[in-house]
Amino acid sequence: MVRRVAFPAIAALLLAALNGCALNLFNFERREAWRGAAEAACMDQRPFRRDAHIVEARAINDHGVCGMEQPLRVSAMLDGSVVIGPTATLGCPVTLATERWLAEAVQPAAVARLGSPVVRIHQMSSYACRTRNNAPGAELSEHAFGNALDIGAFELADGRVVSVLEDWGRGTQEEKDFLREAHATACNYFTTVLGPGVANHADHFHLDLAHHNAAGTSRYCRPETTVPPPTERPFLNFPMALAQPDPTTTSSVDAALDALIADVLGH
Repeated sequence: MVRRVAFPAIAALLLAALNGCALNLFNFERREAWRGAAEAACMDQRPFRRDAHIVEARAINDHGVCGMEQPLRVSAMLDGSVVIGPTATLGCPVTLATERWLAEAVQPAAVARLGSPVVRIHQMSSYACRTRNNAPGAELSEHAFGNALDIGAFELADGRVVSVLEDWGRGTQEEKDFLREAHATACNYFTTVLGPGVANHADHFHLDLAHHNAAGTSRYCRPETTVPPPTERPFLNFPMALAQPDPTTTSSVDAALDALIADVLGH
């Protein structure tokens, strides 16, 4: 009688465990050491200590190896000037990289091509314990480590929303050029950038800091886009102050990211 009860119970527990997004009882998978090192090096810079929009949260140790030691809850970036909606849960390295990309590439492109700065990012996924593209049996996504952000649209100060799904192929020329510039320049800040033309990415940009080689310096950007030439930039005289973050904030972000890169590459 005991055996008849015990074996079904054990089987049920095993099935439940195997349904967990990252648990692998047979491979005993472990979180790669570089992830914790990158997190710690980034947080040691204390880049967000005075930012009420980026706050530390409890460590996440989810199913299997999913999670991160020092997650951040990010409701806005660039000193609150760009809202992240809904609030994202991210690691420090990808948060720093996103802020730098927004300040140095996205905002200047939005003002120059569209005449209005970005005030809100419509994010579609941040931390999520899952495999790549939610495919059964696939490798874990960088989302499972808070090391990725999916962006579906950019909302401008004048109320317009530039959507990856709607405007990459069917928007005005200015909207298409802006999206291509944002995508192409992202490859300077992230190690993986995916967008329309890549399976399962027609409606968003996927940005992450995965290690594609031992040093973490290799980049994978698809589709291969280039920055469209500025044949006409009618908004160049638009007050750039509206698109520029606080210079002290930007310099601290730059310094922290530079120090992080140097530290991680030195490991």
